[in-house]
Amino acid sequence: MEPITIATAFGSIIGLLGVFKAEVSGRESQDYNAFVDWLRRQEHKQLVDLILRNQDISGSLRVLVEDQHGQVMAKLTGLDKVLSSVARNIADFQPLADAVRIQSGLSDQAVSVLRQMNEQNASTFVEMRVRHSSEFTILDGDRGEVRIADPRFIEDDLLTLCELNLLRLSYSPKGSRIFVITRAGAAVGG
Repeated sequence: MEPITIATAFGSIIGLLGVFKAEVSGRESQDYNAFVDWLRRQEHKQLVDLILRNQDISGSLRVLVEDQHGQVMAKLTGLDKVLSSVARNIADFQPLADAVRIQSGLSDQAVSVLRQMNEQNASTFVEMRVRHSSEFTILDGDRGEVRIADPRFIEDDLLTLCELNLLRLSYSPKGSRIFVITRAGAAVGG
């Protein structure tokens, strides 16, 4: 299967899963077979064929379809935020991402934190509390500081990055927060 077909199929299946969950919420059975039947009624024959031919796709969908409505919708919302944020940082997709999703999941400052980690070839930074503010020191790579443009919202940005699994949070023995960039975070900051 060509890469573009795979990417299109993934996006289509995820989008249609969200529509299915929203459309049949509480009215119909929400199991794997009901989803496949719904796809047939919506005339998505190629996707149905792909799903039925591939056991990995079938198994993954079975779990997602049968999860509680709220859990699936929360997962889809998180995925939407990540995809929109990534698209906003690719020049040709930025206008479309902005038009489709006015309030993207990541601020410019949050993306800047990830970008600075990439530029410094770093994976880890620590928060150092200094009086009433925080400084963020890079612990590896080319070292240095993570520059913060808007200290007022850095807490929100860091929490969002962690919620989206773009950063991982741990603590030093003295209780300082340590942030580690994930592969997905490096891709967004690329």
